[in-house]
Amino acid sequence: MLFASLIQNWKLIALAILVISIFVYRAVLVHQRDTARAQVAALTDAAAVLRADNASMAAAVTQQNNAVVALQAKMKLAQDAAAVRETESANRASQALAQELAHSKALSTAPIPAGCQAAIDWGNAQAPELGRW
Repeated sequence: MLFASLIQNWKLIALAILVISIFVYRAVLVHQRDTARAQVAALTDAAAVLRADNASMAAAVTQQNNAVVALQAKMKLAQDAAAVRETESANRASQALAQELAHSKALSTAPIPAGCQAAIDWGNAQAPELGRW
């Protein structure tokens, strides 16, 4: 009898199952839509945070690049100053060497009188000059 009742009302039962399945399908779709919206909101917030972090990192990179450029400029100035000091020192050393060579040549060719007392007198006369060595 139940079976006969089901057969007679199959259209009504099919319609009820169809309506119920539509409501269930709609509920599933609404749930998926709400979940997707929540994910979009979370990802949008995360993207905003990442954009802010990226901007911060870009600013830090720019600052570091500027610091590197400043250090390179200071290094170039220091290298130039060292090269100038090196050249000046080499020139002074060359001049001092030339003077001392000339002085050494003058002393080596200087006539020293014979005899002990004469050599002592000559050395005493040269004492201020010899004392500079």
